[in-house]
Amino acid sequence: MKASGLPEVLQPNGVLSIIQRDIESGGEYFALNILKNLLEEDQTVFVFLYEPFTVFKRNCGHVGLDVNEYIGKNLILFDVFGSMYHIPAPTAGIHQLSGYLDDSVFIIKLKEWANSILKSRDWKRLWIFTYTSAGVCKLFTRPSLVYKLIWGLRKILIQEIEDAGTILTLSTVECPEIEDIAYFASDVVVETLIMDGKRVGIITKGPNEGRVFELFRGDER
Repeated sequence: MKASGLPEVLQPNGVLSIIQRDIESGGEYFALNILKNLLEEDQTVFVFLYEPFTVFKRNCGHVGLDVNEYIGKNLILFDVFGSMYHIPAPTAGIHQLSGYLDDSVFIIKLKEWANSILKSRDWKRLWIFTYTSAGVCKLFTRPSLVYKLIWGLRKILIQEIEDAGTILTLSTVECPEIEDIAYFASDVVVETLIMDGKRVGIITKGPNEGRVFELFRGDER
């Protein structure tokens, strides 16, 4: 199964989680291939960065994606990492929250920002992409609570959108606290691991449950 095929199995407003069981399996690169395909198809994507922008940009480069080509066009970046650590955005077109931030204040300001963005135009279809959700455990003192609140906020904000698909990336090694939340909220779950020396994905929830496939073939990392 190619990365480009997974979003197609989602129902409107569906959620796909890519859960990386082994760091070496390359689950996050598989997810970045999906992001690349969406952007190349001129889909609008909101990316929530829980990792430094430089890390995200470098890893996108590994799959042949130059994010600078899409920022300010159909790629909207919300820099959670930079907001929490008050690191200035390295380039124009990256959104951040300013001022004092803790777990509770972050949720309040995030809601205000998201509302202003969603009211700025008539959104018919968009994608929400996280890189990576495991960063929640590094940035917040109560990651499980914050993650639940983010999910609650998502449900409220997408009510007026015809189709807002969501793609999560998560490493259970780095942030086991939110795994159950992500799994429960997802319509389709792909778990990535090393099996017989190969990097594979296993669909553990949703259509084709139980299917095992190689993550990278041909020109995919």
